Amino acid sequence: MNILLCPPKIIFQHSREEWQSLQSVAPVLIATCASQIDNILDHMGAGFYFLFYENFNDNPFVEMDIYHYAQDNKATGIFYLAEIDVLRAARISDRLGLTHDREKKAMFFRDKFMMKSLVQSHQLPVPAMARVDSATAMARFIAEQGYPCVIKPNDGRGSQGVVVLKNEGQLYKYLAQVKPQEYHNLLIEKFIEGEAYQINALYLKGKAIFVSASRATVSCLDFLSGKTLGLVMEDDTPLHRKLIAYTKYLAEEVFPTEENALLHLEVFVDKDNNIIFGELACRLGGCFVNEELGAAFGLDPRMTWLKASLCEIYPQDLSQRQPVLRVGQLNVPPAQGTLLSIAEKCPLPFVVKYRATGVVGRQYDAMKLTNGEIVSAIVQAESSREIHERLDALTQWVAENTLWVNETVH
Repeated sequence: MNILLCPPKIIFQHSREEWQSLQSVAPVLIATCASQIDNILDHMGAGFYFLFYENFNDNPFVEMDIYHYAQDNKATGIFYLAEIDVLRAARISDRLGLTHDREKKAMFFRDKFMMKSLVQSHQLPVPAMARVDSATAMARFIAEQGYPCVIKPNDGRGSQGVVVLKNEGQLYKYLAQVKPQEYHNLLIEKFIEGEAYQINALYLKGKAIFVSASRATVSCLDFLSGKTLGLVMEDDTPLHRKLIAYTKYLAEEVFPTEENALLHLEVFVDKDNNIIFGELACRLGGCFVNEELGAAFGLDPRMTWLKASLCEIYPQDLSQRQPVLRVGQLNVPPAQGTLLSIAEKCPLPFVVKYRATGVVGRQYDAMKLTNGEIVSAIVQAESSREIHERLDALTQWVAENTLWVNETVH
């Protein structure tokens, strides 16, 4: 038996039939959050085994319980699909003796300073950065690098706790609210001006099955502040090919990438088309990325990776794929207020997939993590320019078909 650490959101993104297909070839126990136990059991049906935990993301007993359960039931692998579980899955696996130094390798994907230092050691550009543990350390960095700068948790995820400082007034405001116990885990960086790109990849047996680069229409911080996030799959241009080659170099030459791996890379491209490293995660991008890539490349990245990792079932063709469909992704954040109505289906002909997860009657605040969208959709088009136009049209349609009360204008 294998054990999979998996948040409810990802469970719901796959159908009962998809999970049953996996279970039929690779029996798996799923450890997840108890907050949605009834919905999960209803969604999955019979034939599955679960370990439910309150406060799943921060519960220390998850590691202890899963270790003992795995030991008693002779589990053969500990796997994960979300960033919060990368290190604890590695720790459990190493403690069981199933892997060796997996936690040490995983740290390069979770400790941002280690991650960027590794990239820098290969003579690739990264933002000027420093660990900081005091106000003085921040002031010294800013004196050397100037404003604007970015302060973030060194092991953060979903852009939580990321702050852009543009002047001394904003620095003092930040210092007034930062908690003393947070100082040990802070990273400061020079702010990078440029276009944001997200690249996702699937590796099987050490070979790139696909590498897909998309341009973000807004930054992750803009998304958190209430702007709609679009991801536009790039045309086959010199920059696109450069991004693909850059990603493969990181995966194959720089990082300790496992033979079977899902990867999510974020970079900036400046006005001279230089690529500046942002961060690399050993999991797929969030929001609707799995659906986007499934539509583009004709296979489900997560389920393909799980079958390969859990029971060594691989696609017959392991050569690198090109997209069979050019697509873009839209993610709509909640407004601040009560959701009165939301469209459950979208009639626009260019929309390939549409999912509304907003709950009518619920009071929403601004997102704290970049995974709280209320609408996600995939559009198809012939070019990146047409994708952008269709994302704009879809954004307008969603706004016209979503009703809020006490809405706060961003």
